[in-house]
Amino acid sequence: MSASQPEVRAARSYLRSKVKAGTGDIPPKHFANAAKETGMGFQDLTGVLARIYAGGQNESLYREMAVEQGAASGG
Repeated sequence: MSASQPEVRAARSYLRSKVKAGTGDIPPKHFANAAKETGMGFQDLTGVLARIYAGGQNESLYREMAVEQGAASGG
């Protein structure tokens, strides 16, 4: 599944708005493809990538959030 040109342009624009010196390390085409394949918006995908790049930092915080969500849903 490949992103269309308008999707790639939108990804480039989004990345430029987040990284002032350009698009950074993520090619806009790859970013657009990842968003399309996962069904996520650019902002949600950015959050997931930030957690991955954090390399486990704040892991206890994410675990706490997951437990709270599970408790709230009765699981």
